[in-house]
Amino acid sequence: MKNQYLNINFIRHLNAFYALVHEHERLRANDISLYMALFQLWNLEHFPVSLMVNRSLVVRLCGIGSLHTYIQCLKRLDSFGLLTYEPSERPFQQSVIKIVPLEKSDPHRAVKNDPHMWSNKDPAMGSDSASHTGAILHHFNNKQINNFINESKTARPQKKSKDKIRAPQAPELEAICTYFRAAAQSDKEAELFYFHYKAIGWTMSGAPILDWKAAAEKWISRIPSFKNNTIANTTSTIGGLRSRGDERYDEPF
Repeated sequence: MKNQYLNINFIRHLNAFYALVHEHERLRANDISLYMALFQLWNLEHFPVSLMVNRSLVVRLCGIGSLHTYIQCLKRLDSFGLLTYEPSERPFQQSVIKIVPLEKSDPHRAVKNDPHMWSNKDPAMGSDSASHTGAILHHFNNKQINNFINESKTARPQKKSKDKIRAPQAPELEAICTYFRAAAQSDKEAELFYFHYKAIGWTMSGAPILDWKAAAEKWISRIPSFKNNTIANTTSTIGGLRSRGDERYDEPF
């Protein structure tokens, strides 16, 4: 069956639609988004009377993530009189949508000078060329829709990547030993510091170390400092078991 086309002024149609949105508060955000996606496809197909819709494509265009929500929105738009929804009888058959023109216009009115109207007459042939170019338009429209979806994905705002901080040159072991000696620390402690940070790429908490001396100061501050009298207060057990000299072993406990 040959499809018929309507002379639709899309600006006036959208103005009439948003006037209805303003008047009827029952229209939800998903309803409006779905209607605009269907209108975009309708516009790309040059406003046919019956529009065969691909459900997965419409869902991607309107941003509805649930099939149940998609069906409910179609039924609400149908109940509001904005379109006619004819669900497919087979699982892999496309549904039919008939969008109701919101602007009453004279079908015999000349529209070729109206830049917001689509005419299905070919000026060169003087006849209806929709059937002749149907396959070409279908291919072009699918390509245009896919480009629109891809551009929408790439147009999402991305987080600005932080400028990479250039790490300074890693210090030599001798320089670290000299610094630790000046802080009254042993060369062994300096080697522990050196090989620890060398193993993790001279980073601290994932960020490059900009000042290794500051990191060394932090390392040194965490070294336990023993007081001089610690060793003196430590009792040595060299020479046998320690015991008090006044203990008597001939008496019971």
